[in-house]
Amino acid sequence: MEIRKENFYEYITAYEEDELFYRDLYIQEHIHPETFPQYIASLDRNYIRDRKLFVPALGNPEWIPYLDEAATFLNIPGNILLSKHYRYTPGYTHEHEFFEILCIYEGEARTLIQGMEHHLNAGDICIIPPDTSHRLEIFDDSIAINIIVRRSTFQSTFFQLLAADNALSQFFTHVLYRKTKGNYLIFHTGCDDRVRSSLEDLYIEYLSRQKYSTAFLNTMLMMFWAQLLRYHENDIQCMLTKEYGSASITSILNYLSANYQSVTLGEAAGHFGFSAPHFSTLIKEGTGRTFLQIIRDIKLGQACRALKETRLPISSVCELAGYKNPEHFMRTFKTAYGMTPGEYRKAGRERL
Repeated sequence: MEIRKENFYEYITAYEEDELFYRDLYIQEHIHPETFPQYIASLDRNYIRDRKLFVPALGNPEWIPYLDEAATFLNIPGNILLSKHYRYTPGYTHEHEFFEILCIYEGEARTLIQGMEHHLNAGDICIIPPDTSHRLEIFDDSIAINIIVRRSTFQSTFFQLLAADNALSQFFTHVLYRKTKGNYLIFHTGCDDRVRSSLEDLYIEYLSRQKYSTAFLNTMLMMFWAQLLRYHENDIQCMLTKEYGSASITSILNYLSANYQSVTLGEAAGHFGFSAPHFSTLIKEGTGRTFLQIIRDIKLGQACRALKETRLPISSVCELAGYKNPEHFMRTFKTAYGMTPGEYRKAGRERL
């Protein structure tokens, strides 16, 4: 059926085939433990394998503790993936390469993040960055929606957000550029119909697969961040692991993001009152990257954004990204992405 605003609730609350399997598994294990061994023995192993179901009692070897972007986004167009968390799925502790935005649409859920338990209620938005150990448990009719976003998207599509001075900017800058793990951020939005409606719009757009859907989703997610900041910036629960360095890495990265086209190491060091060698060491200790690597990543992120969202000629994209030599730009881009800027643009249009 076509998913629209008026029938979205019916769609999202309906039990899918895998959820029915997991619900039956849960009932058999917790309500009828005396016959659970016989139930497990009767399960169709081929069905479980083909649908990639998780049955701990069988010791599924294919469920691994780390999920990478390549496998997760296989055959998925764009950089954003939305899905419902299947109810009654056995708890599964894992980490992943991408960002996960866990949205409690209705009811409640229990989650463990880096071993710390959190009770999430309807309206809670939990942002789990890469390399953060976590698990989610829902054993009733509650609904949770996952928004999965490629790590690289935060450095390209959300460039403006990262350059701003707000709670999300500080959080994303911290988790993207610092050598830390175990960070998370939770917006407690309560029963905010605006947030709920925006989440529905995101999911409906994702399901529609219409022309330019990738661009729509990027823009809608940016608006979703802005909405959270406008109405709920004071309703944040945040965990950031220990920072490195005596200066504000966030301020330094914001400065580099604003002046990436032409700034030099010496100019940046002088702006913050450091010698060039000390400033270079400070950046390396605080982010795990050199000054040149950070500038390169910012430039290439801007180039990717221009290639996907504009029809500018490659020469103009090169100039916009701050490269004076087109040949150097082409070589750097191909080394980073395994394709030329033209091929990258073509691949992006084919995904739309």
